[in-house]
Amino acid sequence: MKKTLLQRLRRRWILLLAALTPPCREIVALGSRRLDAPQGAIARLQVRIHLGICTACRRYLEQIALVHEAARRSGDRPDALQDVTPRSRLPAAARERMKERIRCERSRG
Repeated sequence: MKKTLLQRLRRRWILLLAALTPPCREIVALGSRRLDAPQGAIARLQVRIHLGICTACRRYLEQIALVHEAARRSGDRPDALQDVTPRSRLPAAARERMKERIRCERSRG
């Protein structure tokens, strides 16, 4: 099946955008830092462009944001993880592992 002109142009556009943004590893670091402190306009633009074309980074940063929100909400209550957004679709076993990890991290620090 031949690719249409539109499909070829879309593919080239995505490759161009990918070449203009940092690699996934840097985007994840920028996206994680964004949760803790404001970033400059260029960093925000790079992250936004990259997330527009990279499904894996977008999903990963959504998960990081959920964990960040859970930690923020939990305060001293590791059981507060169940209060995080209902859209999270985390299995109960995954939630329990995360709660246990938070408890372990707090007992160390």
